[in-house]
Amino acid sequence: MASAAPNRHDRSRRYHDRVARQYDAIYDDPYWHFHDELTWRLIKPHLPTDASAHCADLGCGTGKWGIRLLKSGFAMTFVDHAAAMIEQTRAKAAELGPKAKRATLIVADIVEMPDVPSDAFALVLAMGDPLSICSESRRAAREMRRISRPGGVVIATADNKLAALDHYVERGSLDELEQFVHSGRTHWFTADQRERFELTTFTPASLRKLFEQAGFEVLALAGKPIVPVRQNKALLMQDNAPERLLRIEQELSKDPSSAARAAHLQIVARRPIR
Repeated sequence: MASAAPNRHDRSRRYHDRVARQYDAIYDDPYWHFHDELTWRLIKPHLPTDASAHCADLGCGTGKWGIRLLKSGFAMTFVDHAAAMIEQTRAKAAELGPKAKRATLIVADIVEMPDVPSDAFALVLAMGDPLSICSESRRAAREMRRISRPGGVVIATADNKLAALDHYVERGSLDELEQFVHSGRTHWFTADQRERFELTTFTPASLRKLFEQAGFEVLALAGKPIVPVRQNKALLMQDNAPERLLRIEQELSKDPSSAARAAHLQIVARRPIR
């Protein structure tokens, strides 16, 4: 009997398990350094003021963001569906000595996290677009609300549907364009068909609606980056470029509609106290 075709979750896990060891190297270039600094500046204002607060990093990958918070002294729970990613995070946490004791590492899909406690976290991060990668974004958003404590903040990113339109226009197929606009779904393209998993994209309005329907109050929604630096990396080679571009991003983001042209969306939402 032929084995069943891998589902969306299996395909994503297969890909992320395979690339775990070289994952950080994939994103080690000037564009992603700029992207990370932009991301951090959007996270930093929402860090808990209580140093004893518990935080979570969902879809943590190799722990880029959670390790930064662990270094700052916060207790961290790391969750990823790829065991190899969790092992990379575990190795990084171990390098922090006694602070590693404040790290909890869990292999789980963010749509269902039975080992993650309810009402527990002052801050939940879901960076790197796990909302787009997961099988059911509505279930994931509800899980984020469940594990957040009342008044807790969730910061999550997702792929922008409007930015993906250019890809389908360039392919020249009106049928594919129509299908994408209707479904909002595309694929992560890899050479191995067994790793080609589906992605769900969002508009700024649909991402806001997702969190509001899950019971959150949306505090902010930004696009990143608004300037298409990835397609024009020469901009990053100019004098003091990262800081100048960050100032440009800050200026453009004053108009909420600018998020529509960014590759990724980043939402900040709060679980109501009552």
